[in-house]
Amino acid sequence: MENKSRRIARIVSNHQLFQHLFDGVTDIRKHPSIGLRTILTSFFLMPFFSLTSLFSLDREARTQRFKSLFGCSRKLVVSDSTLRRVLGWLDPRQPRALLLKLLPSFERQGLLTRRLTDHSPLRRIGILDGSFMGGHWLSALCLSGRINVPALLAPRASQGDELTIGLPLMRASKALLGKAFPTLWLLDALYFIRPVFRLLRRLDAHLLIKLKDAEYRQVTQDAANLFQHFGGDREAKGFDPQRMCSWSIRQTTASFAGFPVQVVHLQECYPKRIRDQNVDCWIVTTDLSLSLEEVRQAAHLRWQIENNLFKRLNHLAGTKRFRVKDPRAFFNLLHLLCVAVAVLHALIDILSRHARIFKALLAGAKFTWRNLFARFAEAYEGPLFAPY
Repeated sequence: MENKSRRIARIVSNHQLFQHLFDGVTDIRKHPSIGLRTILTSFFLMPFFSLTSLFSLDREARTQRFKSLFGCSRKLVVSDSTLRRVLGWLDPRQPRALLLKLLPSFERQGLLTRRLTDHSPLRRIGILDGSFMGGHWLSALCLSGRINVPALLAPRASQGDELTIGLPLMRASKALLGKAFPTLWLLDALYFIRPVFRLLRRLDAHLLIKLKDAEYRQVTQDAANLFQHFGGDREAKGFDPQRMCSWSIRQTTASFAGFPVQVVHLQECYPKRIRDQNVDCWIVTTDLSLSLEEVRQAAHLRWQIENNLFKRLNHLAGTKRFRVKDPRAFFNLLHLLCVAVAVLHALIDILSRHARIFKALLAGAKFTWRNLFARFAEAYEGPLFAPY
């Protein structure tokens, strides 16, 4: 029987996660002693080994387990000074293109779509939000399917220009993403404006907006009055065993920016919480085909970009604290880290389909990304990438 290491190598090789990933990235150096592919792959491995600074990557690059992944016989794979120089001269268009280059592969493996409920149709979902990392403001579009893919990143000058950057990003995404373009966009209350509705509907996409206060827009104020005096057009309630909460929903239809919309009031009770046991929110969506349960799940899904992208990047690679003053160098690094997180999420999904090898790999440890990668690094033998 194949040993664990060979089975892992075969699974990774069959899905071509690493092969040709950095082909086409230009090296401006004349006589480099360390190949550019090796340098870029070292950035890629930062989330894998939970390295939160270039100094910690330099330290890891001197270990035998790191060098064995490249078949490297030098005293280290690459130094932090070399890494900093490369980030400064790398053409920003090329790291951006890497994320788009991955999409056809993810599409073939069915990783870019998901069902909101067990029996609902597959949907292409995008989540647009802003963040502050390493001293830089940015907006990100995350494709939330079986895996989360930070497909597009855009730098911002300040906190207040999220809409200024968000609208052009929406327009550009149709051409850039092709078949992977999301047909349902999950947005926060900032995007509850007529130009956003008109733009996304013109692009043949729907949107779903989650907000706290019914007073924010007239359409939700009218729905609140209706629910208070007459009840909803549709109502439902249930218990969520995953989140351990009971929930109730009221729904009606209305119009905003000239488009028919569902207006939903969601109330949830979390009896085991010490604080915020009762939570309620308002949801407005142009997708009239969504069931009430799908609307509720989509509202929760909006947190994917915060919890399973921004926080994950910070947890695994220290992006919140990673201070790089040069915007070019920072966004080159961030794009490379986003590529890594997307590919590593795909790797986890692929390995999880092989239940026996996945269970053997964890060896009884609780599943977390860090635990799995630590076991992976221990179990894998021989070079994972092209020879040094």
